[in-house]
Amino acid sequence: MGRWSGSARGGRGIRHRISGRLRSAGRALVIVCLAVAATQAAWGVVVPVLPLYAEEFGANATQLGLLIALFGVGRLVVNIPAGILCERLDPRRLLLWSVVAVVLLQVATAFAPTLDVLLGLRFAAGLAGGMAITSGMTLVVHLTRLADRGSAMSLLQGFQLIGGAFGPALGGLVATLWGYRAPFLACGVMAALVVTFGWRTLLRTASPGRTPSDPPASADADRAVRPQARSAVRRLLTDRSYLAICGVGFSIFLNRFAGTQSLVPIIAYTVVGLGVGQFGGLLGIVTFVNLIMVTIAGRLSDRIGRKRVIVPGLATVGLALPAYAVTSDPLWFASVVLVTGVALGFSGPTPAAYMADVAPADGRGPAVGIYRTAGDLAAVVGPIGLGWIVDHVGYRSAVLVLATVTLLAVGVFAGIARETVSRPPVRSGGEPPPVGTPGMDESSSR
Repeated sequence: MGRWSGSARGGRGIRHRISGRLRSAGRALVIVCLAVAATQAAWGVVVPVLPLYAEEFGANATQLGLLIALFGVGRLVVNIPAGILCERLDPRRLLLWSVVAVVLLQVATAFAPTLDVLLGLRFAAGLAGGMAITSGMTLVVHLTRLADRGSAMSLLQGFQLIGGAFGPALGGLVATLWGYRAPFLACGVMAALVVTFGWRTLLRTASPGRTPSDPPASADADRAVRPQARSAVRRLLTDRSYLAICGVGFSIFLNRFAGTQSLVPIIAYTVVGLGVGQFGGLLGIVTFVNLIMVTIAGRLSDRIGRKRVIVPGLATVGLALPAYAVTSDPLWFASVVLVTGVALGFSGPTPAAYMADVAPADGRGPAVGIYRTAGDLAAVVGPIGLGWIVDHVGYRSAVLVLATVTLLAVGVFAGIARETVSRPPVRSGGEPPPVGTPGMDESSSR
């Protein structure tokens, strides 16, 4: 699959301060980012709300972990099929219809009558969300190249952070005013607005590898894609660097789902004594700081290399996590949330860019799907496992397990993964050539 043939034309109306190469991606990239951000807002709203919403049904910590994990189960099931479908079908339509499904499921979640129904809706939301994220990330990969992929992924991450910041803040405020069901309706409306206003713009842009006038692929061509996809998967599963970055993705998702969405709220509410509005506001501060850092991280990874951004950021998370276990002081707790949250956000967009760097050009959809699957595996086993540890051993042991897994993942990546971005040679005048100069193309990362 090639790049969007119509992307350069769409980019002429963009006035945002992004690089010239990202500007050439045009409105397509912006619409994809907005769709992903709207979906992220729908997920982020549950961070301060879901633990308390689940209490209405009498859920304990293990059941809360299951409630969070089922969302990950849905994404785990759909990620690889979604990646393969992105190679065979129109990923623009996959993205748009997935966001529509997220909207409908958010509305249904607001009216869940029982815990069993809520569990089923969380699983279905995971299916729709996994399809949206996989197709959206695949589109971004096809819109970019090695020299600007870090910046593009940071742009996507920035939009996700906006959605993530708006979700918890909105969730805490709306839940305080109207109850724990209302935030799901609010975020559903936001996602619906993005789809309504972005639908025509995205579909008017040529899809990857074809122009708007191209006929659909023939049955013979469709059958030819299948062995090509299997070959790409085999190559990915024998690449040490790709497997190592999947381990990093696992640890990042473990921190997000089992940490930020499950373990940390339990500590905030039951140990530290924060209210839902206070905790939601704290997460909003973390996300605001990450909005500032994410662009710096993306551009830095394009210039000095992905590993030099990923390793320090994730190592900081692993080393700071044990501090949750040693105090119940609100100020100390807030400091740990800020340090771990900002460090995790700093390395957030770069692993996805690294994954795209090492993926074969004919297998980027499956590469995104497998990478997302590794992360969502953590979203499945992490909340249940750490919830069980909290119930039977204590929250301190759960914190130490989370820190250990994080440090192991970053250590393996630092030891065996190759760097994909070379530092540009310094000119005689002392100025390095700009990133993306000849010789620093896709082939240099293989």
